[in-house]
Amino acid sequence: MASFCKSPSSSSDEDGELRRGPWTIEEDNLLIHYISSHGEGRWNLLAKHSGLRRTGKSCRLRWLNYLNPDVKRGNLTPQEQLLILELHSKWGNRRRVFHLPLSPTSTL
Repeated sequence: MASFCKSPSSSSDEDGELRRGPWTIEEDNLLIHYISSHGEGRWNLLAKHSGLRRTGKSCRLRWLNYLNPDVKRGNLTPQEQLLILELHSKWGNRRRVFHLPLSPTSTL
């Protein structure tokens, strides 16, 4: 029967295992710097070439949910709350029908 556990000497990454857990300030700065130089997208290549030992998905989620300066964070204004209520009364829970430049979907 084949074993699915990795041996300590095997690695999917040349520099070692992928890092898990909380992001450090240094990692955030590295991600911000890389995106400011090369732009968003192609997250798997970004993860490989930026020097981060994270997956492309992890880099993408970190950028979209925490670091992207274009994403508004904090409380909604009364006007934004009214707009959401109006759109919800018209479209229901079909969030994909309308787009609000407010915050990531995970925070609504």
